[in-house]
Parts: sequence; structure tokens; C-alpha cells
Amino acid sequence: SEYGEASDYEKLGAGSSGSGIIKGTVLDNASDALPGVSVTFAKSGTTSSVVTTVDNGTYSKTSLSSGTYTLTYSKSGYLETSQSATLTADNETLTVATVKQFPDTCASGTISGTIKDAVSDSVVSDVSLSVRSGLNMTSGTIIKTATTDSSGNYSLSSMSAGWYTVETSKSGYITGYFNVYACGNQANQDASISTNIDSGTMRIVLHWDNLTTNVVKILDSHLTGTDNLSGQGHTNNSTNRFHLYYNSISGVDSFYYATNNFSCTSCSDTQKSDNVTLDNDDNDGAPGTETITINKVRSGTYRYSVHDFSNKGLTAPDNLSKSGATVIVYYNDTTTTYNVPNSAGSLWTVFTFDSSSGFTAVNGMSDQSSASNIQYY
Repeated sequence: SEYGEASDYEKLGAGSSGSGIIKGTVLDNASDALPGVSVTFAKSGTTSSVVTTVDNGTYSKTSLSSGTYTLTYSKSGYLETSQSATLTADNETLTVATVKQFPDTCASGTISGTIKDAVSDSVVSDVSLSVRSGLNMTSGTIIKTATTDSSGNYSLSSMSAGWYTVETSKSGYITGYFNVYACGNQANQDASISTNIDSGTMRIVLHWDNLTTNVVKILDSHLTGTDNLSGQGHTNNSTNRFHLYYNSISGVDSFYYATNNFSCTSCSDTQKSDNVTLDNDDNDGAPGTETITINKVRSGTYRYSVHDFSNKGLTAPDNLSKSGATVIVYYNDTTTTYNVPNSAGSLWTVFTFDSSSGFTAVNGMSDQSSASNIQYY
């Protein structure tokens, strides 16, 4: 695989206690692969093993049992950083967030950005922010707090160089987390938060950060699902599936179950609310956020993908894999996060979902030059 075999670069091993796998990628702040990074795995404060990134910046650790691990990244000349990763089952394969490691010459600075509503894209004031050191750290010591102002802006001053996790909290919204960094002053570190949703509703939020402006500009969300009336809108006659995504020609942003179509002009309010919506489409470049909501999950298989619109015409581009893109799914009081894998391609097929079997991580990468053809995948 693109990650190689763990035995090729594992330095210290603990006894096999499960069949779980944690893998990821380390890049420098120019988005180039960073080999030779020591990645230490610790569980409950005890080091279990150390692996080293290979030439393409990837690493992998096998034979892991379920539980929460702290991964610490170190390399001479670079700032040490860490992230938290949780295996929910002994046989799970987890791709963790790509780490961009900063040189140890980075200075402290101010981190700032704006918090917006994931659906309306409007700014959100009075959001309480709690900051922890490291990536994806959802528990532990809070080192700083702040609150967004009337324009949704926040500012964290005198932050030592490195990565941090910001926890968001506000009445009426789901508690969320996003990663920020300091290497001198760093602005435009924006994030989106989701309002509380009803049982049976699913919300999918894609985000890519401002570190990727030289890698990828526009990413597009694509959702396909069962449609019992073929030949309508973006449906495919052979598969009878709807396909919702940003289409500048048709301009559709909602699929309605009442009509199995992208319009519902004679529908009641109840029928109009039984839909799938592209709530937020971002064409402004990094940092970016796109949101899709399934208001009432139905039977059948949903498939969610991310398309690198900026580089769709290239063959085997690695831009998407370096984008740091994350997909967060809210459903029935659970939050599931997917991180883009380190594989070439302009189409990331993220997951499928079936109401009877739940989520299945796909994490497949392929080339796709035509957005309309994604419905076939």
C-alpha cells in the first residue's frame, strides 16, 4: 500500500493485542512529505510503540486494540506536536488527521478567525471557546478561553508556536472541535458549528483549512441516494439514484422525497421539509466549508464523496490528499469524523450509510474529471 508495511519502519513494538490500524501522514508547512518523523503511540500514558514516517511522509501502526491513543510527532529541527486518536473497535482501520509539522524557528503569535453557522453561513456571536494543546484533543487541560464577538470573530493572543484544538460551545448548537495553529500571527482560521438536529436527521460538514491555499482552492460535496423515480434531474436511469451537488447550470440545491425530484412546487410544508439540501456551498477558496443535510434518513444506501474541483482535469493529482480536508457527520447524537487519506486522485469517496447497517468508511481515491459522473460511484 502507499503506507508500506509497518514492519518496514517500526522501531519498538508492544505485544499484539488487537487487529486495529492507525495510519496517517506528516507534511511540512509547504505541504511536502516529511520523512524521518518519529511517531510515538501511547495509551493511558504508557508508550506502546514508535514508528517512523517513510519517504512519502506516511506511517502506520498495526495490531492495536480499541481505545484512545496519543500520537506524538518529533523530528530534529521541527516543533514536537501531538494528536489524539480513538479506535472504537479492535478491527478498525483509522486514518487520522494529516499533521503539518512546523520548523522550530516559528515564533509565538495570535490565532484569529471567524465562527459561522454551518447551514446559513452567518456569523455566530457569543460562542464559548476552550483551547487545548495538540490536534483533536477533546479532553484534558484547557490552556485558554475566549468568546466570539458580535461579528463571530475570535482572537487568541500570545500563543506558543504549534497546534491547538478549540472546543466550541453555545446553547442551541452541537459541541464542536476544530484545529488551529500558531507560527507567528495566523489569521483566517475559520470554523463552522451546527445547530442541534432532530433524531433521524443527518448533517454532513466538509471543511478544508487555510494552510491549503497553495494546494487546493475549491472542494465540492456530492451525495447520492436512492430515488424511486428514474430519469429526473440528476438521477441515473440505470441506478435510480438522486445526485445532489453544486451545479451552476441547473442551480438545484434540494432533493424532495415527496416528488422524487428537485422541485416541489405544489407540496405542503411537511412535504417540502422532507428533503435533502445542499445548505452551504463554498466557492471562495480555502478555508472552506460545505454542508449537506438529510432531514429524514430513508432506507437504502447514501454515498458521500468530495471532489477536488480545482484539479479535476489532472491525472492522479495529490492535491486533495494534502488538503487536510475533514468530513464531520452528525447523526442521532453521535459525531463521526473522516480524514482525507494519502492517495492520489481528485475524487475522495468518503463513506456509505445504510439505516440498517450504519456507516461504512470507504476512504477511496480515484480520478474523476466530470462532476456529473460521480453519481455512478
